[in-house]
Amino acid sequence: MKVVRNEGPSGPLPLAMTDNANPMTALVVEDEMLCRLEVRDLLEEDGYAVVEAGNAAQALERLDGTVGLVVTDVRMPGPMDGLALAREVMRRRPDVAVVVVSALVAPRPGDLPEGVPFVARPYLESRLHEAIGQALAARTAPR
Repeated sequence: MKVVRNEGPSGPLPLAMTDNANPMTALVVEDEMLCRLEVRDLLEEDGYAVVEAGNAAQALERLDGTVGLVVTDVRMPGPMDGLALAREVMRRRPDVAVVVVSALVAPRPGDLPEGVPFVARPYLESRLHEAIGQALAARTAPR
């Protein structure tokens, strides 16, 4: 078991444990703790090292070179919602796969960057896995 520790500008971030020697790191951005834990557990089961953030500002602080996947809710506290966060992540790190989820807000055409899938809550785990696969494929496809 490998323990992965990420350091952010505001101090140590949550630890993640994985059996994978070189895990991909996922950043889960969700202000509701139970929803965040649900996504974290699912990703850890898939071998990801997971870093958590409760809002977009924390997420951007924690978006380092190890992060390869961001899963974000749309509605969260602060001036930036998950749709704006998805656009900002793609601007800063176009190599990062992004998936947007929400139970309350459905994006309108043009709200999401190209290659960023949306998953409506409640969702089946298989639908979230499918969206992650789509997002990862969009980042590795030749442009």
